[in-house]
Amino acid sequence: MDIQKKQKLLDLIDKAGKGSIEAAEEIAEAYFTGSLEGKANPVKAKKWASYAAKHGSEKAAEILKSPN
Repeated sequence: MDIQKKQKLLDLIDKAGKGSIEAAEEIAEAYFTGSLEGKANPVKAKKWASYAAKHGSEKAAEILKSPN
């Protein structure tokens, strides 16, 4: 992971930790697609998607329905 992607992920985690459901969605999607780490991480994707979905995110609920 390059430094810019790592910083973006850390920033998103910080925002999600402060209650940003949009940031949690973005983290879930990034782990699902592998866009930040270079490979998908379904376990982490589902963790973040579960958090966001519990707080009303329809996008995160869709990620949870995915077969990965």
